Amino acid sequence: MEKNVREYIAFKNGETKMPEHLAIRKARTAPLFKNKVLERLTRTNIFTPIVMHLSVSTFLFWYGTTNLEISFIDGLVILAIGFVFWSFMEYLVHRFLYHTESNVKFLFNLQHKAHGIHHQHPIDPTRLAMPPLPGLFLSSVFFFIFWLIHARYAFVFFPGFMLGYLSYISLHYAQHRIKSPWYGPWKALWKHHRIHHYVDPYAAFGVSTRFWDFVFGTMPKKRMK
Repeated sequence: MEKNVREYIAFKNGETKMPEHLAIRKARTAPLFKNKVLERLTRTNIFTPIVMHLSVSTFLFWYGTTNLEISFIDGLVILAIGFVFWSFMEYLVHRFLYHTESNVKFLFNLQHKAHGIHHQHPIDPTRLAMPPLPGLFLSSVFFFIFWLIHARYAFVFFPGFMLGYLSYISLHYAQHRIKSPWYGPWKALWKHHRIHHYVDPYAAFGVSTRFWDFVFGTMPKKRMK
């Protein structure tokens, strides 16, 4: 843990090109757990969480607009707000949870299992989205929080939030598995994420959008060679 902090400081001082714990490994993948069952639960194909979350979100939006006296137009507006809110959460989690170097053991283990392993093996297709079980647990926690804030509107806000998440995992998968597109804004987004992985992991935190990096001053200063 202390080594990671030292390497972070060395990277910030320009003494190393990449902290060792975030450097890409030669192997395509690596295990997180020795237990085969636990290890299997850390992997998924991209389609399983998309179908799962899309099905749940569609049902909740339908229920909210047909049984809770929320008009379809109001539902769409609130859904759009939830969609934008996801992108903000995506930025905050990526920057302040996954890339805050600390000597705290719990945070170190969480970072490695949830994100560090992806930096070390970025093209592993089985770890480009959260697996179903932890995904269901975390999405349920978020829905409960939104429900506590406003029980009725949670049924249309949460689907927008999850659509934002589905856009994120779809783009993230494409950025690692599909060649950069010719379309300008998407090409810039692909390059933005490549810089985060291969040049500066402490910048370019946005995956589905670069907007929050502009807002908070974390646009990359270094370029891809």
